[in-house]
Amino acid sequence: QQLPPGAPWLLVSPCSSHALRNWRPERYAAVADHAISRGWRVALCGGRSALERATGDAITAAMNNAPTDLIGKDTLKQLLALLARASLVLSPDSGPAHMANAMGTKVLGLFACTDRERCGPYSDLSLSVDHYDEAARKFLGKPADQLRWGKRVEFPGVMDLISVEEVIALFERHLAGDLVPRPVQALP
Repeated sequence: QQLPPGAPWLLVSPCSSHALRNWRPERYAAVADHAISRGWRVALCGGRSALERATGDAITAAMNNAPTDLIGKDTLKQLLALLARASLVLSPDSGPAHMANAMGTKVLGLFACTDRERCGPYSDLSLSVDHYDEAARKFLGKPADQLRWGKRVEFPGVMDLISVEEVIALFERHLAGDLVPRPVQALP
């Protein structure tokens, strides 16, 4: 009922339980407005926390077009239905990103704090932005391949390494159908 058929839906799940993994609201808003300009509908989803409500409000305030606001309005089962119904989910490394992947929905993932190769949507990394190595070099002073497995690079500003332009470019490549699916490689 929340995502009626017709135009495709971009479901924005903007918050991780690790606040430093969250992208800036105005950046989500720019991507959402771009999707709307391409004929998509946009919905925001999230839990009932103050952070998720404030983030959703900030995204909506920065948008030129009002999204469907579902933050704090669903149950876990309803969230799974939303994720399955969406055409694409935009999210940082978070539970909803992985749940969307499990439901067979493409995820436009935002990775800088965590290693996309380890934490990305396991069935297809082609729609995920990856700035983990750049974050490791900038914030820890060494390349990602010198970090222990699973090391997080969670510092203020790390998600600012991800630009609106590159996320929109991935969205456009998705629309054009010119991304080759790339699943996570199995560990030796």
